Amino acid sequence: MSASTAPFIRRLSLASFTLAIAGAGAAEAGVYRTTYVLTTPYAATGAQITQVVANWSTSRTSGTVQEGDLADWSISLINGANGTAFYVDTAIVSGGAQSIGGVGRTLSDLMFRFDLDTMTAGEFDNMLTGSALTAATGPAFNIYSYLNGFPPPYSPLGMWSNGIESTRQLPGYLSVTTVAVPAPGAVALIGLAGMAGRGRRRR
Repeated sequence: MSASTAPFIRRLSLASFTLAIAGAGAAEAGVYRTTYVLTTPYAATGAQITQVVANWSTSRTSGTVQEGDLADWSISLINGANGTAFYVDTAIVSGGAQSIGGVGRTLSDLMFRFDLDTMTAGEFDNMLTGSALTAATGPAFNIYSYLNGFPPPYSPLGMWSNGIESTRQLPGYLSVTTVAVPAPGAVALIGLAGMAGRGRRRR
């Protein structure tokens, strides 16, 4: 390689990295984490649940995301005492609804709304017929948010377990935030691009 062509090759390599990073970001840009900080802890199980965290992904890039637009969706109940997940419901995997506590679900049993244009969380419900969870084997939580905040069973955020009405609590939430989760591939490419840049400076 001649001295005159080396700078061009290095610029081309960095441009390729930039395009690859952009491509990786575009391919996996629809990965998000929505965190609800509860107004009061949910304590019907003994654990102090202080946050509800939804991890979800979609191929949509604008408009309102609904349950049928989700590639994946899981909801975690976070124990504020130790910061760990007390319970996780994996509601959707690869676009398909998953069972909950052995109780079958279809997409029609789920509800999800999120406005990508304004990055605003809307209503959600991981089991529209929460009473069906009386047939679950092991813990199974119906977790939901209805923005109008009607009386039970509707609420800004509420939950109950295994279809047992005495476990229903309506803690609501103080705040809700949504962040885009970086794609691992994009992070790796950014590191490689940085290495290429450092190599160029050393020459």
